[in-house]
Amino acid sequence: MATGSGDTRTKRRPKVGVVVSSGGLKAMSSIALFEFLDEAKIQVDLLIGCSGGSMVVGGWACGYNADEMRELSLNLWANKKIFSKIDYRSLLSIAGLPFGRFDKTCGLINPDVAHQMYRIVYGDRMIEDLRIRTLMQATDVLTGEPVLLGSGLLREAVYASGAIFPLLPPLCIGGRWLMDGVYSSPLPVLEAVNRGMDVVIAMTYEEHTTEESKGFVPYFLRSVGYSHQWLRRSQTALAVDLHHHEIIFINIAFNEFIGLRASDKIPGILEAGKVAIANKKEEILAGIQGFK
Repeated sequence: MATGSGDTRTKRRPKVGVVVSSGGLKAMSSIALFEFLDEAKIQVDLLIGCSGGSMVVGGWACGYNADEMRELSLNLWANKKIFSKIDYRSLLSIAGLPFGRFDKTCGLINPDVAHQMYRIVYGDRMIEDLRIRTLMQATDVLTGEPVLLGSGLLREAVYASGAIFPLLPPLCIGGRWLMDGVYSSPLPVLEAVNRGMDVVIAMTYEEHTTEESKGFVPYFLRSVGYSHQWLRRSQTALAVDLHHHEIIFINIAFNEFIGLRASDKIPGILEAGKVAIANKKEEILAGIQGFK
């Protein structure tokens, strides 16, 4: 509508981007954000996911509602069998034993169960055909370069975005071997800024605990997580400096380490998401409604 006498300018709707960071099972807490966006009828123009965030972003882009995504998180995404099928040739190679083999195509865990699960959830949907423009953050195994996947099979992109090498093997997409996006851009909020989003909503997660972990995998993930956390902070600071409108950060802190197989923690993770979003609703609405 007109802003004044003789002024024909109109107020346009802000372009809204949602970025969901890496975080394994903790990313399930972002389901509450998508539920709120649906209830508030907020139109989203761009979705970007990394690692665990890609699973939830992909589900919402497919059209699953919040109840359906919660069911998926409890019954499929938290399937412990994903991490139970060991690739013994890879294990032998680490110990330097005969018959062992390890290269860029390998991982300590056989990915067959993960691929089967993603096929059930995402089918043969193509990223470019989703109802919302969607991007998945991955990393080139050989160069370390960040790679954004915006076309091709959704299930392959979600897998590659969360293939935490060397636990899970990378996936070859477009001639490049791709692994977890957490290694290059755990919170790709800068990508939303570069694509002209006026209001960016970014979900992040942290773990605050001094308790000891148990076993190789928990310690590996915990150690790697420290560097990812500092990388995320530095990239976020750059995005804030470059952005001229609104970036709304929703950070959920957990007081314990939550491993990849901690499916018993999911109800608490979902509840933490509800609480965090309830505390941010007014800020999200104000950021969108107050856009100039």
